[in-house]
Amino acid sequence: MITYLASYPRSGNSLTQKIIQTFFERPITTDDQGSRGKGSQKAKTYASGAVPFVTNWRWPNDNSHPPSRWDKLQARTLNNNLNRWIARYDLNVPPYTKNCPYLLPDCSRVLTPKNRQQLAGEDCHFFIKTHRLPFNQYFEGEYVIQPIRHPGAVLWSYFNLKKANGNTTISLSEEIRGSSWSDYHQLWSQAIPLLNGRLIRIRFEDSVLNPLQACEQISATIGLGYNPANKMTSFEELNRKNAKHFRAGQAKGWEEYYTDNQLQLLQNIHGSTMQQLGYEMPKPIKIAY
Repeated sequence: MITYLASYPRSGNSLTQKIIQTFFERPITTDDQGSRGKGSQKAKTYASGAVPFVTNWRWPNDNSHPPSRWDKLQARTLNNNLNRWIARYDLNVPPYTKNCPYLLPDCSRVLTPKNRQQLAGEDCHFFIKTHRLPFNQYFEGEYVIQPIRHPGAVLWSYFNLKKANGNTTISLSEEIRGSSWSDYHQLWSQAIPLLNGRLIRIRFEDSVLNPLQACEQISATIGLGYNPANKMTSFEELNRKNAKHFRAGQAKGWEEYYTDNQLQLLQNIHGSTMQQLGYEMPKPIKIAY
């Protein structure tokens, strides 16, 4: 089966991935690593044994390979032949499954309807992180976990990420006006009937406070057990390792950085979708004349 971790950028996908890795003890791939043919850092991470629940990383019918050879191996995947995109590992935690398949990162080119249907029919779990819009159809065995977050927090985080990456010309107001946050979630709302109960939305604000509650939602949907005794890496440690990506990790406080006009602009553009997803604006909103 396939479980897509599908979210708008800066909406809590990384947090959801940490929950999957920590409590469900399964590796995650991404449909677009942005590596531009240079190989996947995430694949190297798993191949090097940096996660304790994966061992004996290898290609099918091949011996284990050190991380230094991963780029050369990935060069073999430049087509949509599904067999060339499957690596293998052994699960080092219960149920200790051997020869588990793993779909290599940057896998968007291989996610054809035929290949998706084949992967969805497998007994094992493929977790795929994506920011893409929904497919036109879904197969039995395809599930979607969608992290969602208040658009005010999303756009403030996105705005700061762009500044950290060198874009110092854009303003927060321009970020609000140019955002596709509402369009993204409206299209996913239209896709809900296609999944027939196999899509759940998980609020970033709730997952930050209670990751085990998110585990319950995920487990009930995809039918995979989890280990509640495990401990997640603290946000402070994640921030030390990658402050640009793990910037603040807060559910509240973003509104302090908006002017009254920007809050009103946010309400005007995204208020309808915000309401549909159960979010409210900070109150009261002061309308500037």
